Amino acid sequence: MATYSQLTKSTFLDAFGTNQYTESQYKDVATGDASKAQDTLAGFFKSGSTDATIGEASSGAALTIALIVKRKHDPTDLLTNHSWAERQAALADQNAVFDKYGADQATYEKVRADLVSVVGQSALDNATGSGFVSSVENRTIWATVDPTTFQDLFGNELLWVDGSTYDGVAWTGDLGLNSKISKDDIGGLWFEVDALLSNPEVKDSTGVTLDPGPLSIGNDAANNGDYEKATPAAIASNYGFPLSSTVETPAIAIIADDVNQQQALFAAYNAYRQEVGLPTVTADEFVVVTGPDGTGQVDPELGLDISTVAGAAPNSTQLLYALLSGTPFAAYQAAFFDQINDPHVLSSSIVGFTQSTAGSPFYQAWHDLFVDGALANVSVHNAAGDQGATGYIYNGIANVNQWQASPFAIGVGGTSIAGRYVAGLDDSLTTHLDAALMSVPATLFSLVAAGLKSLPNTMPDVAPAPPDAATPLATLFETVWQMDEAFVDPNTDQLTVAFGSNNAGSGGIASGVLIPGYQMDFGLSDMTGGKRGYPDVAALADGDTKYAVLNAGYVGDTSQSLLTATGGTSASTPLWAALTAQIDAIFTDQNLPLLGYYNDLLYAAAAIAPASFNDITMGNNKNSFYTTADGPVHDSDVGLDIVPTGNGYEAQAGYDLTTGLGTPNGTILARTLTAIAHSQMSHTDKPPVLDLGASDPTSAVAQSLLFQTVSKHGASVVVSMGTQTDSYTSAASGAQAWTSQLAQQSLQEDFDAALVRLFDSQTQGTIVQHALAEGETLTVEIHAAQGKTVQGTLTTDFGFVDYMVPTGTGTVPHEMVRVARPIAVAETVDALDDQTAIVRLRQDGTDSIALTFYRVDDLLGSVGGLLPGTAGYEAAAAARAYHTDGNETSILGPGYGKYHETKLKDVDSGDLIAMTLVNLTTSQTYWGFSQANETSGGQPVAHLWNYGLNTWGWEDRQGSSSDHDFNDLIVGIDFTSAYGSAWLS
Repeated sequence: MATYSQLTKSTFLDAFGTNQYTESQYKDVATGDASKAQDTLAGFFKSGSTDATIGEASSGAALTIALIVKRKHDPTDLLTNHSWAERQAALADQNAVFDKYGADQATYEKVRADLVSVVGQSALDNATGSGFVSSVENRTIWATVDPTTFQDLFGNELLWVDGSTYDGVAWTGDLGLNSKISKDDIGGLWFEVDALLSNPEVKDSTGVTLDPGPLSIGNDAANNGDYEKATPAAIASNYGFPLSSTVETPAIAIIADDVNQQQALFAAYNAYRQEVGLPTVTADEFVVVTGPDGTGQVDPELGLDISTVAGAAPNSTQLLYALLSGTPFAAYQAAFFDQINDPHVLSSSIVGFTQSTAGSPFYQAWHDLFVDGALANVSVHNAAGDQGATGYIYNGIANVNQWQASPFAIGVGGTSIAGRYVAGLDDSLTTHLDAALMSVPATLFSLVAAGLKSLPNTMPDVAPAPPDAATPLATLFETVWQMDEAFVDPNTDQLTVAFGSNNAGSGGIASGVLIPGYQMDFGLSDMTGGKRGYPDVAALADGDTKYAVLNAGYVGDTSQSLLTATGGTSASTPLWAALTAQIDAIFTDQNLPLLGYYNDLLYAAAAIAPASFNDITMGNNKNSFYTTADGPVHDSDVGLDIVPTGNGYEAQAGYDLTTGLGTPNGTILARTLTAIAHSQMSHTDKPPVLDLGASDPTSAVAQSLLFQTVSKHGASVVVSMGTQTDSYTSAASGAQAWTSQLAQQSLQEDFDAALVRLFDSQTQGTIVQHALAEGETLTVEIHAAQGKTVQGTLTTDFGFVDYMVPTGTGTVPHEMVRVARPIAVAETVDALDDQTAIVRLRQDGTDSIALTFYRVDDLLGSVGGLLPGTAGYEAAAAARAYHTDGNETSILGPGYGKYHETKLKDVDSGDLIAMTLVNLTTSQTYWGFSQANETSGGQPVAHLWNYGLNTWGWEDRQGSSSDHDFNDLIVGIDFTSAYGSAWLS
């Protein structure tokens, strides 16, 4: 008689129902008698007051399962404790990677033979015949079992649920594992079942009253069908995607539900491309890798996926991996281990409902699947989902789908975009639109942070042209994507858009997933309670602007319209994948590895160059509810009465649980990522600003540092440097004082000069400058509270560390002191000498000014042994001046509000580059080192402000004529973008 080893946390609820049951319900299923357990399970799938029925599975029932063999070695340290560059070096030889991190060959073969002895060879052959691939590398052994072999393998009876929301298998109790198979060799278990409990435990039963009208701002134009339709190419252009349509980009893998009518689909795809002005492709550029060629209707999600990639990365081959059974597990696996096509960018719009308990064999299989993706060097993009804070779980609280939230995948949320014309049709935006058209500074300041580049009253106010490749899209408002139209019909008290439908971007806290290191380093632990915050990023999904894509109904029926307008996170996700493919092409051009798993680089980019993202601060995803037999409103999608509970999340400054870091500013993001990558690859010997490993931060080298105060209400500051102390009081920063994001945004040629001038004369807080010795400790107190270097590990290698106090919201504090260098360190491609650096300038001062760059010998600013402010320093600095491509040593300011770009020649790797500014109007000279400037109250005056990644702002006046805004000339130095094809220059 067979014996079994119990698998802990392997009940049906551990596989599919985490956070959806009571303790007593779990005990019923795990340890109760069979009859009671079946009754409890039936209750989870009831419709209204009618329970599902559960009985013995018929002999013809089949279930495909996978035993996941443990890895030979654990890759956790490599993937979580090493930099992106170190990972890339370790992952370069993929054969070696999976020889090390796949299964042990002998162990794998033994488990396989033992499994065959239990379920028979035919069970494995049936899975193989359906397309499931078992290998030592993927550590997976697939088998298709019937009720008899299921019981032989696990010691549990296979049951069948017959319900209105789920027809499929179930079991009671923990699973056992036939003792012929060593439990110690098994690292996970997967069932090809995608079960969603339709009647979970209600976690919040406090209802809220829904008033007629939109639930959130910025999605209401669609109420009258007045949304804008834009091609994916236009949407990508609006986000500043960096490459032209002529540049070749790498292949993109798409996880698809199914791929039916494949020949007709290919023809329709090319017809769509022609319609929107794209060249047609060959069959080699549109490949169905897995999945049968069915005769059914083409999934609209697939039409959305392939159209979005076509427009945003028109030269990327598309590789389609269709589901083989109930979940996308095997489709991901096929892409990760496809040695023929070798994709390194993947987009999945498929939402798996599996909600596995942490520590269960199902969770471990899911977790390790995406670890394999990271080891395979694939950039995985998962759609966050389209059901807002509900997360497809009707328990009254905010939820996140655990399947989507792997820390090794980029989670993509959704926004809504309104241009000027459509904004005028959205009643929820009326007040904001009026303020924007009147150029109210506070309104425009927040809109610029969200990506606005032009004065609203200069934007076109005409109905958009029919969508084609030439139709532009320009954002005025970008908000969280939330259900459009009215929510409660005042005549019927019924929902006009169902809460159970796919109409809002999902986001929140994945309670079953620990916070990854990159979110910890970004300072999100308090916000998320030590769990995974979701999503990571966002992009246009739906709402006031929709995607003009291939109409799935056109496939096989060309009498239907070729184009349709739709959206969802199934659009924002392939859009982000296309951006990743573009950046991969840039990385290749700059001798860098492909991005692969790069979530940590995204968070680093947001910390050192906030303009890499548009900060979405308007809207919410609050649409939580639970079902009931007799509720206040009826939900047509769920088919039941519901009670809305109003839980969810609001957008806010900085990272939030609706749109993550924000939407992309594509070119700036690409520049930032290349800068980070080159820094990690070729410049690891540079000293950071502060060594943060000790109990108190210490100066990593002798250096001159700026201390910049950012305060909403004014601040008292105490700076302790070894045995020295400096105490000072700072006035409040101006309401629209320039931020790092605004300074970096202004260094775009298409940024409106009128917007720049609008935010002139906004006072910054107090700035002082001190020299620190190597090893000297540094602490900063703000209002007697110890400042924390929350994001310091992300920024210390890039010229600054922020000391924050927790008085703000999210990751944007109201009180902060930035400790920063006034010097740029030249981190060139491959640490090459004699390189060209790009200089970008934006002037927000009215005086005539000139800028000179010169090389210094150390981070104190000395030249030939002379320190700033000493006799002879000015002449010594002049002798070290860099020449521009026009062979000048002085660069004139472009004029009030205007932009200019030039190049510095002969920049060597590791050069320390300082600046001096001459106000030609007043004949005053200013240095980046306050010791060389005028004094006030006996203290030297700083005229330079550090705005993040190699970006500074100058104050060009002194004394009573100074407005202390540090934006009279914004300067950015880019050491990598002129290299190769110079696509980012």
